[in-house]
Amino acid sequence: MSSPRNFLAALALAALAALGGCTIRPLYATAPAGETGPQADLPAIDVQTPTTRAEQVYRNNLLFGLTGGADAPNAHYGLVYRMTLRQQEVAIERGTGNPNLYQLTGGVSFLLKDVSTGESLFGASVTSLDNYTRSSQNFANIRAERDAEDRLAKALAQLTQARLAAYFATH
Repeated sequence: MSSPRNFLAALALAALAALGGCTIRPLYATAPAGETGPQADLPAIDVQTPTTRAEQVYRNNLLFGLTGGADAPNAHYGLVYRMTLRQQEVAIERGTGNPNLYQLTGGVSFLLKDVSTGESLFGASVTSLDNYTRSSQNFANIRAERDAEDRLAKALAQLTQARLAAYFATH
């Protein structure tokens, strides 16, 4: 009769042998010879021009993540997106009954296209949220809402970049 210890050791060896054929590598690792990876493809994305301030913050953060901040000089891909922001009251002040905590929910749906053929390559959506507190001071309220929008746009840009990098790492 074999002991449970021997069984677990044999199971661990079998699992290691099965994992030996896997090709797991870091997402931003240098691609093997003859292959392109996210490092070559991400800087070649031209990102759609924004129409709102929040979209500008999103685009700036996305471009910084993809290219280090510059526009794509030799764009092979185009990225079109649609951003939505929604605000809702989360908490109410006890004494006055006025809302004082708000939650911003944001989403970006994007589509990656091949510039030369116009073919759609990859589409996805990302969502995130952020909170801010309001007070009796108007300027503080405007600034708090704008800061929350900026944080939300930055988070959405990071999520978009990660989805694009994952796409290029697998295709």
